[in-house]
Amino acid sequence: MHLYSTLTKTTEPLTTLHPDRVYLFVCGPTVYDYSHIGHARTYVVFDVLAKFLRSTGKEVFYLQNITDVDDKIINRAKEEGISQSELARKFEREYLRDMQALGINAVSYYARATTHIPEIIDQIGRLLDRGVAYVTEAGVYFNVDTFERNGELSGQERAKRVSRVTDESKHNPNDFALWKLGEYGEYTWDSPWGRGRPGWHIEDTAISEKYFGQQYDIHGGGLDLIFPHHEAEIAQMESLEGKHPMVRYWMHTGFLTVNGEKMSKSLGNFITIRDATKTWKPDVLRYFLLLSHYRSPLQATDEGLANAAKRLEHIRAIAQEDMGPDIFGRKAFTEAMENDLNTPMALATIQRLAANGDIGALKEYGKILGINFLRETSAPLSVLQEIREELRARKQFEVADLIREKMVEAGITVKDRAL
Repeated sequence: MHLYSTLTKTTEPLTTLHPDRVYLFVCGPTVYDYSHIGHARTYVVFDVLAKFLRSTGKEVFYLQNITDVDDKIINRAKEEGISQSELARKFEREYLRDMQALGINAVSYYARATTHIPEIIDQIGRLLDRGVAYVTEAGVYFNVDTFERNGELSGQERAKRVSRVTDESKHNPNDFALWKLGEYGEYTWDSPWGRGRPGWHIEDTAISEKYFGQQYDIHGGGLDLIFPHHEAEIAQMESLEGKHPMVRYWMHTGFLTVNGEKMSKSLGNFITIRDATKTWKPDVLRYFLLLSHYRSPLQATDEGLANAAKRLEHIRAIAQEDMGPDIFGRKAFTEAMENDLNTPMALATIQRLAANGDIGALKEYGKILGINFLRETSAPLSVLQEIREELRARKQFEVADLIREKMVEAGITVKDRAL
């Protein structure tokens, strides 16, 4: 398999640190609100990647973090008059419910930030010991000037990079927080530097180091996470013991817009997954999201979703008779998936497999893509078809034809094998 890495800007053969094993980390949600279809795109893509790799015989440890301590959680919990943990657990449940609805079930483990505070504190301590971080009256900060490769992932010039955290005690405006001192309600912990809570970036590296070590195979997320989040992750992890690269393949999904505009609540075009699944079936949503290459921008429109529904139904309509394996179709599907997860080409191959009656491939590849490409047939109808085939085999065509006529009258498509 070949994958494009945002770090090297090239497509490279997939070479993992351990033979036949893949360590995959994808940035999970900040659980303060419902997830939207932009999130769905990212998580569907990596769900497919993990399932495809497993189908090739590889063992995949797919790790996803849950950011359950954050300013957004603190502020919304205050607004709603509930505890931070109550709010975080509520939207964590909603997130997992959305993932289940979309058939996203390839994640091996979800790791909450709040259950990894010892690992976070330990990693911050080691960064201080190595002289790449410092303590102020506001907290602990990472000194970006100590990391020479800072900016390689995003390609941004140093002068254009600015940390989101404004604090006059920082040595450099670009330095970012590792630990924020202060009282933040129930999500406040003791540390060697005083009571407080972790910064955003340190959560992911502390979690990934615990389960994968300081180097692993694939890190995924949306394009919007490249800077500052993923840049900060690299700086933190590679500053611990100098191991480079932290990740071999950085994979980022393209932006999803709604009717040509970026999703936002102020514009009224913010579509949650829970609302989308009320209008469109999960199979249709997954088909639509996979019709575009994961690195390309994608516009979500009613017309596009309706077209996806029609194309999926067409596949189901023509996939009526099992004609056996289509060797060339199967090869084309595998080649498409191995070419940087080219799902648009893979779906084009699915249409060929359906037309050529390779029902086995449609079932197998449907599991990988998380889409049912076959019409659901009730048990009585299956029995009727089996009876007809048996009657035709015994040359009792009159009775078989009578059953066929009744099935057609009921709106059931019937195709007979040549005898």
